Amino acid sequence: MAEETDGEEVFLTKGRLEGLSDGIFAFAMTLLVVGLDLPDKSTIVQSTGFAMNQLVSLESDFLHYVLSFLILGAFWLSHHIQLHSVKTIDKVYVWLNLIVLLFVALLPFSASFSGDFPKVTIGAIVFETSLFAIGIAMFCQWWYATHGHRLVSPTLDQGYIRYVLLGNLVVPFISVVGISIALYGNTWSTVVYLTIPVVGYLVYRLAR
Repeated sequence: MAEETDGEEVFLTKGRLEGLSDGIFAFAMTLLVVGLDLPDKSTIVQSTGFAMNQLVSLESDFLHYVLSFLILGAFWLSHHIQLHSVKTIDKVYVWLNLIVLLFVALLPFSASFSGDFPKVTIGAIVFETSLFAIGIAMFCQWWYATHGHRLVSPTLDQGYIRYVLLGNLVVPFISVVGISIALYGNTWSTVVYLTIPVVGYLVYRLAR
């Protein structure tokens, strides 16, 4: 079954697009754990002290794993909410969705890279740039779908459209702050993502 919009056929139903998106989000969230690297077995010493030292050395990796998993989960929920409001799809929307998924699939590498270089500015910037890209791509996708109610119901509330649009900018905004802090030499700039609930609440209040 094909979906049609403005006279052009897209041989991909919304359900197929949702299935592909859910699969890549799930795969990326699972792949994040690969970034928690243990030392080579030949170097392992069977002692409590050595084991504790290895756990402590994974502190940055664990932080980036948790942050990435939770933020990807929030992106997935937002993506689901957006697709729920979309009534039909076209080629442009499909390609915008693929761009979103491109950056989602890249995040496990970015998180692993940043975790491996916790004391190097570029490590934090790579991670923060990846999250920025996902958020901006989702912003563009939602803007395209809702501009002039192109792919959504004509009765969809403008306040809701604005709320979701602003919500998509929360992570990119925080990412810009994090990148700015990293450029000043603070390699723990990724902790700014802990402010997401607060900024998200402020956006909710602003959009009401």
